[in-house]
Amino acid sequence: MRRDVRILLLGDDGVGKSTLITSLIKESYVANVQHVIPEVTIPPEVTPDNVTTHIVDTSTRPEHRDTLESEIKKAHVICIVYAIDEPVTFNRLGGHWLPYIRHLGVNVPVVLVGNKIDLRGDDVSNKCLEDEVVPIMNEFKEVETCVECSAKQPLNVSEVFYFAQKAVLHPTAPLYDSREHVLKPACVEALQRIFNLCDLDKDGVLDDDELNEFQRKCFHAPLQLQELEGVKEVVKEHEPEGVNEIGLTEVGFLFLHKLFIQRGRLETTWTVLRQFGYGDDLTLRESFLCPRIEIPLDCSVELSPKGYQFFTELFQVFDKDKDSALKKSELDALFKTSPGNPWAHTAFPQTTITTELGAVTLQGFLAQWSMTTMLDYQLTLRYLAYLGFEGDTTTAVKVTRPRKIDRRKGK
Repeated sequence: MRRDVRILLLGDDGVGKSTLITSLIKESYVANVQHVIPEVTIPPEVTPDNVTTHIVDTSTRPEHRDTLESEIKKAHVICIVYAIDEPVTFNRLGGHWLPYIRHLGVNVPVVLVGNKIDLRGDDVSNKCLEDEVVPIMNEFKEVETCVECSAKQPLNVSEVFYFAQKAVLHPTAPLYDSREHVLKPACVEALQRIFNLCDLDKDGVLDDDELNEFQRKCFHAPLQLQELEGVKEVVKEHEPEGVNEIGLTEVGFLFLHKLFIQRGRLETTWTVLRQFGYGDDLTLRESFLCPRIEIPLDCSVELSPKGYQFFTELFQVFDKDKDSALKKSELDALFKTSPGNPWAHTAFPQTTITTELGAVTLQGFLAQWSMTTMLDYQLTLRYLAYLGFEGDTTTAVKVTRPRKIDRRKGK
């Protein structure tokens, strides 16, 4: 996850961009603010996600056009501010500002900010806001949300910047199709893989122990029995196939994440995805798949005892008929959370020890991984990550001593 967020405020002159920033910093209304205030940096210790936040003000004056365009291109998220008492500033969201950002080739999340709700009087709420904003959001997918606020009262000012920061750190677009109200295919695929990894006994259901292990891994705290039952009740009410007598099914697991996203709790789903190695593009991070190992000259890489233990336990879990061998269907199931059998384009399983029927024995399975690690340790590291090795995958391998030392000893 990135360690800094650059928030840019755009909008017509007079909508209150500079006043919003000063209201956030001073926590009170400041009258007669200068036209454009200098960039503000908020340190990580005072932000919810512990990131450094930069807030940048802008001017629409012609002489500042180059600076404006430069800042748009540097922004991680853009807040387009309009004044609720000036309809023309709202109309220019879709008529000018959003097309202008696209024209510059910029594709970052956008938050629409309606300022000056204090002018509505005592009732500052706007029941028509969704109807007003949905057409814009349908046309411009980069729009994450719309927030109304008052820099004068001040009201909802910190929420504006919270939503802006959240749009960068926990974006909706990679996960959810807001028009169709469904999880996107890449998100479904990632969550299905995570479900399969968490299904430790491979029975297609997460029981209470497996759910708590998942909870511990992602959020560092187990759920109480009452909380577990509450989660299952919510799923059962909306998605009957999501729960059975054993626990939570894959359908239920996907439903829960869809519910989190629809309720604005994207950080929950992103925490899960990142814990399992996914980046913002929903592919597994290269640093997760293949962490660097320093290998001196004249040394090689072997499986460590931890590596042998992992592959042994994996073999035993997928040996469903308990015949001490993995047939093709069992191997296919074992490699389900990976791109596929890493030896598919070799003479495997003839290259290792098998039964008379061609099923791979445990000795053969471990021997195949030993050979793979010696020839291409990076492939082994990748598959340790794909198959769910817990913790640092480099602990599953070890670097041998330099061969010249052994030669000196006459070995």
